[in-house]
This record gives sequence, structure tokens and C-alpha cells, in this order.
Amino acid sequence: MITSKELQYVDSWANRTPMPGVEYSMKVLNEIKDCYDSFKLKYYNKEYNMIFSNGEEIRFEILSKNLCHMLGIDFNNIKGEYFDNYRKKVLNVEGNDFSSFDLLEILLENAQKVAEYDNSNNIEKAINYYKSGIKCEIFKKLSDFERFNFAAINYDPKDDKYDYDKQKLFFIPSNEAVCPYFMMGIKQIEENNYIVNTLLAPEQPKKFFDNQEVIIPTQILISDNANLRKVQATSEEKINLLTMYKNIINAYNISNRLNILGDYESMLNTLANAEYQKRKIK
Repeated sequence: MITSKELQYVDSWANRTPMPGVEYSMKVLNEIKDCYDSFKLKYYNKEYNMIFSNGEEIRFEILSKNLCHMLGIDFNNIKGEYFDNYRKKVLNVEGNDFSSFDLLEILLENAQKVAEYDNSNNIEKAINYYKSGIKCEIFKKLSDFERFNFAAINYDPKDDKYDYDKQKLFFIPSNEAVCPYFMMGIKQIEENNYIVNTLLAPEQPKKFFDNQEVIIPTQILISDNANLRKVQATSEEKINLLTMYKNIINAYNISNRLNILGDYESMLNTLANAEYQKRKIK
């Protein structure tokens, strides 16, 4: 279970967090490895076209260059001059001519040395293990898009105090007491084209739900270089998502901003077409 203390360190520099010990650090590095393996197996070079209940369609993907950041690894920091000695001594790397995805692989190849060095050094600490551990939990919960167990917030900040851009926030129950919902932020890079940007475990999720439009996914088209596959949400999956949002409305005493108009119209058109075909047969 995630604790408030762990969440407290999420936004801290690695060298400003108390080291959790080699065992805890190795556990987190193994979780990063699991997420890395899952990405390579399920999401590498795949594109998703998703249709939502309001009729909106978006195209998005998880880019390999963003995985390091998603899992809480500060690529620019470790690549910088300050970590020259760390890269040579711990990662066996000369210079900094590598991508963020390369860095992730290098860290995992040297996991034991990384965990031991981070926990024995007072200054050079590469990883915030609390941050990465929580990010891995979110990734594991929110990366199986075909299950249709998540909904989305069309998040539009009404002011600047929350420091989050206008974007979509996929969300799912976390089963955690201190952060009841996990969120995945995806940002628009061009018209209808999005990339996964960040992973969140807010302790006060109400501020993300209050007065924000909520939509549910109804269909996903998954494509890579060789295959194209369509998956549609079942009635049961849709009802479960509607129930989840109803519980959010009641828990946080917020207004209902669910938009299912597009899906409702599609359902009516399907039923009308079915009735028309029956009449033609008769």
C-alpha cells in the first residue's frame, strides 16, 4: 500500500529524500523492469485510436522516449555533467550520448550497483525510489487499455493554481486509501494526436473532477506495422464505468458532468438500423 510519507517525496530531488535501503530500492527497480517489459511487449510502436462516449476520437501512443519520465527517472539530471562520475563508476558509461530509453535499459542492466551506490552515497543519488515506485503502480493499473476499466476527464483548468495544462486525464480506482484514484495525463501535440505525458496519484482528486467533463471509452482501434485490431466496450464495462462515476459524484458532492451523448446517438442509430433491416426482410 502507498503511504502519505511516500507521496510526500514524489516531487523531491533524489538526493533530498531519505534512502529506503537496498532491498526497497531493488524492489522498485524490479517494478521498473516489469513496466519496461510490459511496454516492450504490449505498447512499443503501437498506435491507439480511441472513440469516447461524447463522439470524440483521438489518436495516441506511448512513446519510448517518454517511458523514462513516466516511470519517474530524471533523464536530463542523470545525463548532466554533475553525474559524470556516477555514469562512469556505476553505469559503466563514458559520456552522455544516449537516449532516455537507452538510459532506462542501462539502469536496469546495472540495477544492483545502482541500488547499492544510491543507498551508500550522500550526494550522488540517481533515483527517487518513492516516486518511481508509485509511478510504476500507476502504470501497471492504467496501461491495459483493452479492459475498458478507465474513464477520462477532459481537464480544463479554470485557473493556474493547479499547474496542469488543458489535457485528458485517464483515471481508474487505485484501491489505495491515501490516493483513491490513479491518473494518466495525455497531452495534445497536434490535432487529435496525443502522447502519454504524466502519471498522477493525487491525494485530493476532487479538484480534478469538480466541474470537469467526464467521458468513457467505447471503442479502441489498435495498430502497428503488421496488424489492425478493433476492440469495443461491452454494455457491462460501460455500466461499470457509469457506476464508478456515480460513486465519485456522491463521494465528492460534485455536479454530474458525464457526456454520453455521442454513444447514446450511436446506440439509437444501431437499433433503428436493426429494426429497418427486420422490416425489409418481412
